[in-house]
Amino acid sequence: PESDRQPVEARFSYMWRKIGGDWKIVHHHSSVLPEVVDKIIKDEAMYPIAQECFAQWNQALEDKDFAKVASLYCTEDLSFLPTVSPKFIRDPKSTKQYFLDFVKKQPSGTITSDDVQAYGTDAFLHTGMYTFQV
Repeated sequence: PESDRQPVEARFSYMWRKIGGDWKIVHHHSSVLPEVVDKIIKDEAMYPIAQECFAQWNQALEDKDFAKVASLYCTEDLSFLPTVSPKFIRDPKSTKQYFLDFVKKQPSGTITSDDVQAYGTDAFLHTGMYTFQV
């Protein structure tokens, strides 16, 4: 029930790469927030793209569309360390299964601090802190 949901503060990193004209996640790490957090500076050029990509990912979670969330992840060379699982996920089937279970928690995330580092025009690393309602 809604009354049982609690905020979970976590840090995150996403490596995105443009594949076939679409932005795909090739690396995702999320873990519970440590006690001390420093302020991080944003890269102005790629920051709007990172925000748009996160919004798309978060909206798919809020819509409980596990297949849509999983489709945002790369199908090859994936490195995914999820927030609420001890598994190291490296394939599309495991990604889909993780999100099938995760969306049942009715997650919704809010970025509280973030940074974007560009790697050319077709890749960027988005890191920072977010809080999830689960």
